[in-house]
Amino acid sequence: FCSFDLRSGDFKFLSYRDPNLKKTLETYDGTADFLRELEVNADMLVKSVIGTMGDVDKHQLPDAKGFTALTRHLLGETDEMRQELRDQILWTTGDDLRNFAGVLE
Repeated sequence: FCSFDLRSGDFKFLSYRDPNLKKTLETYDGTADFLRELEVNADMLVKSVIGTMGDVDKHQLPDAKGFTALTRHLLGETDEMRQELRDQILWTTGDDLRNFAGVLE
């Protein structure tokens, strides 16, 4: 799987207890080519957006809400900034996914 930290700009590919490490690394290396050729239908795009929004606005218990609020305050992350992120996710297109290939190269 992959992970992106919006605050640091850190993008990572991750694998856990992978018995096929060589194949996994080859797959990671081929991600840009895969994205460049990706054909995204409306259903795939909707599922991707819903999954991403679920990560952005996931349910939190009170202690996690407090920690998140503290972190956002210390980093100066405003509600407007969070809404802009949501808007960007909601307006994502197949072209955006294909264009991300250039970022990975």
